[in-house]
Amino acid sequence: MTKYLFNNLKDLETFKNDPSTALLTDIDGTISEIAPTPETAVVTNSVREKLVQLKEKFSLVAVISGRSVKNAREMVGVEGLLYVGNHGMEFLKDNHLIRNPEAEKYRFQIKKVGKKVKNSDLSHINGLIFEDKGICYSIHYRLSNPSENPRDKILNSLHNDPECRELEISEGRQLVELKPPVSCDKGTIINNIIEQYNLQKVIYLGDDITDSDAFNKLNELEKKRKIKSASVLVLSSEIPSYVKKGSSFFVNGVDDVLKFFQWLLN
Repeated sequence: MTKYLFNNLKDLETFKNDPSTALLTDIDGTISEIAPTPETAVVTNSVREKLVQLKEKFSLVAVISGRSVKNAREMVGVEGLLYVGNHGMEFLKDNHLIRNPEAEKYRFQIKKVGKKVKNSDLSHINGLIFEDKGICYSIHYRLSNPSENPRDKILNSLHNDPECRELEISEGRQLVELKPPVSCDKGTIINNIIEQYNLQKVIYLGDDITDSDAFNKLNELEKKRKIKSASVLVLSSEIPSYVKKGSSFFVNGVDDVLKFFQWLLN
């Protein structure tokens, strides 16, 4: 059973006191409050300052987001972190950009399909936000009226479009996303980072359906005794219960995450 983090901080002492620990975190809903639109979300100066200090304390601090990697970098604004965008399809380290070559092949198709979707019958649903993220394309329905069933209409439209069916259709918090049909998620990316940096202890924080892939991968690696990990879910009413089951601990919001960062630094 997933436990409330602040009732079990003793379990995290081994991470807190080891400089080889790596801290990996999502952005939206984790270190930034969920906002009505992607561009209005912010990372506060308080969180930013803690990330700077954590970077000095631990071997690696990485930000892993569904946003484009450049957008993630601009939003967080901390030098020296590893930035991972579009669910692991882009990396930015020391201003050096690396994209998944298989995913890159679909960039033109994603852009073409996204433009078509934006001009389809979906455009008549009030409150939809269409976001071109380069390698991926998101349709946000947070501002739509739930009585219009925007999620079902978006999914039906995409599944009925032959071009969309050639891509991967996935979901997040109040959004549906088109992705390249390549084997790449937060779990595979976590695994790659662990291998590349030879990590032994990992703390991961996330708040969404896509973070369950990371939770599951960490659980798998821990069972194989390859690493020691602590996965922290930032709880909300918008995610399915199975996501919580995969995490080690939960917290109740971004304020709790900031409080946890402060505890790690004390």
